[in-house]
Amino acid sequence: MSEKRAVHMKGIRNQILRTAEKLFLTQGYKTTTIRQIVQESGITSGSIYNIFEDKEHLFSALVDEFLTNAKAKIDKALEGQPAENRMVGLLGMELYITEKNPVVRELMCAFHTSPFLMETVIKRHSTLAEEVWAGRRHPRNSKLSTAILLSEGAVSSYVISFDFSQKLDVAEIRRKVVLCTLRNMGLETRESNRLVQYMEDHEALWLDLANQVLNHSGETPEA
Repeated sequence: MSEKRAVHMKGIRNQILRTAEKLFLTQGYKTTTIRQIVQESGITSGSIYNIFEDKEHLFSALVDEFLTNAKAKIDKALEGQPAENRMVGLLGMELYITEKNPVVRELMCAFHTSPFLMETVIKRHSTLAEEVWAGRRHPRNSKLSTAILLSEGAVSSYVISFDFSQKLDVAEIRRKVVLCTLRNMGLETRESNRLVQYMEDHEALWLDLANQVLNHSGETPEA
Protein backbone atom coordinates (compact mmCIF):
# COMPACT_ATOMS: atom_id res chain seq x y z
CA MET A 1 0.00 0.00 0.00
CA SER A 2 2.84 2.38 0.83
CA GLU A 3 4.37 1.80 -2.63
CA LYS A 4 1.05 2.51 -4.31
CA ARG A 5 0.65 5.66 -2.23
CA ALA A 6 4.16 6.81 -3.18
CA VAL A 7 3.35 6.35 -6.88
CA HIS A 8 0.05 8.17 -6.39
CA MET A 9 1.72 11.10 -4.61
CA LYS A 10 4.38 11.30 -7.31
CA GLY A 11 1.64 11.53 -9.92
CA ILE A 12 -0.13 14.29 -8.01
CA ARG A 13 3.12 16.21 -7.58
CA ASN A 14 3.88 15.97 -11.29
CA GLN A 15 0.35 17.10 -12.19
CA ILE A 16 0.74 20.13 -9.93
CA LEU A 17 4.13 20.99 -11.44
CA ARG A 18 2.97 20.61 -15.03
CA THR A 19 -0.11 22.77 -14.38
CA ALA A 20 1.91 25.43 -12.59
CA GLU A 21 4.56 25.36 -15.33
CA LYS A 22 1.92 25.92 -18.01
CA LEU A 23 0.48 28.89 -16.10
CA PHE A 24 3.87 30.39 -15.29
CA LEU A 25 5.01 30.17 -18.93
CA THR A 26 1.69 31.55 -20.19
CA GLN A 27 1.09 34.47 -17.85
CA GLY A 28 4.18 34.83 -15.65
CA TYR A 29 4.97 34.35 -11.98
CA LYS A 30 3.19 37.28 -10.39
CA THR A 31 -0.17 36.69 -12.08
CA THR A 32 -0.27 32.96 -11.34
CA THR A 33 -1.98 32.00 -8.08
CA ILE A 34 -2.43 28.77 -6.15
CA ARG A 35 -6.16 29.17 -6.73
CA GLN A 36 -5.61 29.09 -10.51
CA ILE A 37 -3.42 26.01 -10.15
CA VAL A 38 -6.22 24.34 -8.16
CA GLN A 39 -8.78 25.20 -10.85
CA GLU A 40 -6.59 24.08 -13.76
CA SER A 41 -5.26 20.89 -12.16
CA GLY A 42 -8.37 19.73 -10.34
CA ILE A 43 -6.24 19.10 -7.27
CA THR A 44 -7.36 20.62 -3.98
CA SER A 45 -5.40 23.43 -2.35
CA GLY A 46 -4.93 21.18 0.68
CA SER A 47 -3.16 18.58 -1.45
CA ILE A 48 -0.99 21.27 -3.03
CA TYR A 49 0.02 22.75 0.31
CA ASN A 50 0.70 19.26 1.61
CA ILE A 51 3.47 18.97 -0.99
CA PHE A 52 4.59 22.58 -1.46
CA GLU A 53 4.75 25.14 1.33
CA ASP A 54 3.73 28.01 -0.95
CA LYS A 55 3.95 29.29 -4.53
CA GLU A 56 7.61 30.20 -4.07
CA HIS A 57 8.53 26.63 -3.10
CA LEU A 58 6.52 25.29 -6.05
CA PHE A 59 8.34 27.65 -8.40
CA SER A 60 11.66 26.63 -6.84
CA ALA A 61 10.91 22.99 -7.70
CA LEU A 62 10.32 24.01 -11.33
CA VAL A 63 13.51 26.10 -11.46
CA ASP A 64 15.49 23.17 -10.07
CA GLU A 65 13.86 20.87 -12.62
CA PHE A 66 14.68 23.28 -15.45
CA LEU A 67 18.34 23.52 -14.40
CA THR A 68 18.62 19.74 -14.03
CA ASN A 69 17.14 19.14 -17.48
CA ALA A 70 19.15 22.00 -19.01
CA LYS A 71 22.41 20.52 -17.71
CA ALA A 72 21.41 17.09 -19.04
CA LYS A 73 20.77 18.62 -22.48
CA ILE A 74 24.11 20.44 -22.37
CA ASP A 75 25.99 17.32 -21.27
CA LYS A 76 24.51 15.34 -24.16
CA ALA A 77 25.00 18.02 -26.81
CA LEU A 78 28.57 18.77 -25.70
CA GLU A 79 29.60 15.24 -24.81
CA GLY A 80 33.38 14.98 -24.61
CA GLN A 81 33.88 18.73 -24.53
CA PRO A 82 35.52 20.55 -21.60
CA ALA A 83 33.49 21.61 -18.56
CA GLU A 84 34.15 25.26 -19.47
CA ASN A 85 32.21 24.83 -22.73
CA ARG A 86 29.32 23.24 -20.86
CA MET A 87 29.35 26.08 -18.34
CA VAL A 88 29.01 28.79 -21.00
CA GLY A 89 26.47 26.61 -22.82
CA LEU A 90 24.23 26.63 -19.76
CA LEU A 91 24.72 30.39 -19.42
CA GLY A 92 23.91 30.79 -23.10
CA MET A 93 20.67 28.84 -22.69
CA GLU A 94 19.56 31.10 -19.85
CA LEU A 95 20.62 34.40 -21.39
CA TYR A 96 19.38 33.85 -24.94
CA ILE A 97 15.98 32.46 -23.91
CA THR A 98 15.63 35.40 -21.53
CA GLU A 99 16.25 37.76 -24.43
CA LYS A 100 13.79 36.04 -26.79
CA ASN A 101 10.96 35.19 -24.38
CA PRO A 102 9.32 38.04 -22.35
CA VAL A 103 7.53 35.60 -20.01
CA VAL A 104 10.78 33.80 -19.20
CA ARG A 105 12.25 37.24 -18.56
CA GLU A 106 9.53 37.94 -15.98
CA LEU A 107 10.20 34.55 -14.39
CA MET A 108 13.93 35.37 -14.25
CA CYS A 109 13.11 38.62 -12.48
CA ALA A 110 11.02 36.69 -9.97
CA PHE A 111 13.73 34.34 -8.84
CA HIS A 112 16.46 36.98 -8.92
CA THR A 113 14.53 38.95 -6.29
CA SER A 114 14.05 35.92 -4.01
CA PRO A 115 16.98 34.81 -1.78
CA PHE A 116 15.32 31.40 -1.42
CA LEU A 117 15.10 30.88 -5.19
CA MET A 118 18.55 32.33 -5.82
CA GLU A 119 20.07 29.77 -3.48
CA THR A 120 18.71 26.99 -5.70
CA VAL A 121 20.33 28.53 -8.77
CA ILE A 122 23.65 29.17 -7.04
CA LYS A 123 23.91 25.58 -5.83
CA ARG A 124 23.27 24.24 -9.33
CA HIS A 125 25.71 26.60 -11.03
CA SER A 126 28.36 26.07 -8.36
CA THR A 127 28.27 22.32 -9.00
CA LEU A 128 29.03 22.86 -12.68
CA ALA A 129 31.63 25.51 -11.85
CA GLU A 130 33.42 22.99 -9.63
CA GLU A 131 33.67 20.67 -12.63
CA VAL A 132 35.52 23.42 -14.51
CA TRP A 133 38.27 23.39 -11.90
CA ALA A 134 38.23 19.67 -11.08
CA GLY A 135 40.83 18.72 -13.70
CA ARG A 136 43.11 21.70 -13.27
CA ARG A 137 46.44 21.76 -11.48
CA HIS A 138 45.52 24.62 -9.16
CA PRO A 139 41.77 24.44 -8.47
CA ARG A 140 40.25 27.63 -7.09
CA ASN A 141 36.81 26.38 -6.18
CA SER A 142 36.80 27.28 -2.46
CA LYS A 143 34.79 30.45 -3.09
CA LEU A 144 32.81 29.52 -6.17
CA SER A 145 29.46 30.05 -4.45
CA THR A 146 30.41 33.67 -3.78
CA ALA A 147 31.62 34.08 -7.36
CA ILE A 148 28.37 32.67 -8.74
CA LEU A 149 26.31 34.91 -6.42
CA LEU A 150 28.10 38.00 -7.74
CA SER A 151 27.67 36.74 -11.30
CA GLU A 152 23.94 36.29 -10.77
CA GLY A 153 23.85 39.97 -9.85
CA ALA A 154 25.24 40.67 -13.32
CA VAL A 155 22.60 38.38 -14.87
CA SER A 156 19.93 40.31 -12.97
CA SER A 157 21.21 43.53 -14.56
CA TYR A 158 20.94 41.88 -17.96
CA VAL A 159 17.33 40.87 -17.24
CA ILE A 160 16.13 44.29 -16.11
CA SER A 161 17.98 46.12 -18.91
CA PHE A 162 15.24 45.05 -21.34
CA ASP A 163 12.76 47.28 -19.52
CA PHE A 164 14.89 50.42 -19.56
CA SER A 165 13.38 53.38 -21.40
CA GLN A 166 16.72 53.92 -23.11
CA LYS A 167 17.55 51.14 -25.60
CA LEU A 168 20.78 49.41 -24.62
CA ASP A 169 23.19 47.15 -26.51
CA VAL A 170 21.89 43.80 -25.25
CA ALA A 171 24.63 41.80 -26.99
CA GLU A 172 27.33 43.87 -25.29
CA ILE A 173 25.68 43.48 -21.89
CA ARG A 174 25.33 39.72 -22.41
CA ARG A 175 28.99 39.48 -23.38
CA LYS A 176 30.08 41.37 -20.27
CA VAL A 177 27.83 39.25 -18.04
CA VAL A 178 29.51 36.07 -19.24
CA LEU A 179 32.99 37.62 -18.99
CA CYS A 180 32.16 38.74 -15.46
CA THR A 181 31.04 35.21 -14.56
CA LEU A 182 34.14 33.55 -15.99
CA ARG A 183 36.57 36.08 -14.51
CA ASN A 184 34.85 35.78 -11.11
CA MET A 185 35.47 32.04 -11.35
CA GLY A 186 39.16 32.71 -11.81
CA LEU A 187 39.58 31.99 -15.52
CA GLU A 188 42.19 34.03 -17.38
CA THR A 189 41.18 36.82 -19.76
CA ARG A 190 42.27 35.03 -22.95
CA GLU A 191 40.35 31.87 -22.07
CA SER A 192 37.30 33.87 -21.00
CA ASN A 193 37.27 35.72 -24.32
CA ARG A 194 37.50 32.42 -26.20
CA LEU A 195 34.56 30.99 -24.27
CA VAL A 196 32.42 34.07 -24.89
CA GLN A 197 33.10 33.74 -28.61
CA TYR A 198 32.22 30.05 -28.41
CA MET A 199 28.90 30.92 -26.76
CA GLU A 200 28.08 33.54 -29.39
CA ASP A 201 28.99 31.21 -32.26
CA HIS A 202 26.42 28.65 -31.04
CA GLU A 203 23.49 30.94 -30.21
CA ALA A 204 21.02 28.84 -32.24
CA LEU A 205 22.02 25.69 -30.35
CA TRP A 206 21.47 27.25 -26.91
CA LEU A 207 18.06 28.57 -27.94
CA ASP A 208 17.06 25.20 -29.36
CA LEU A 209 18.11 23.39 -26.18
CA ALA A 210 16.32 25.91 -23.96
CA ASN A 211 13.10 25.52 -25.94
CA GLN A 212 13.41 21.74 -25.76
CA VAL A 213 13.63 21.94 -21.97
CA LEU A 214 10.66 24.30 -21.73
CA ASN A 215 8.58 22.10 -24.04
CA HIS A 216 9.84 18.76 -22.67
CA SER A 217 10.66 17.61 -26.17
CA GLY A 218 13.22 17.33 -28.94
CA GLU A 219 16.37 15.47 -29.87
CA THR A 220 19.60 17.09 -28.79
CA PRO A 221 21.88 18.28 -31.63
CA GLU A 222 25.64 18.43 -31.15
CA ALA A 223 27.95 21.43 -31.23
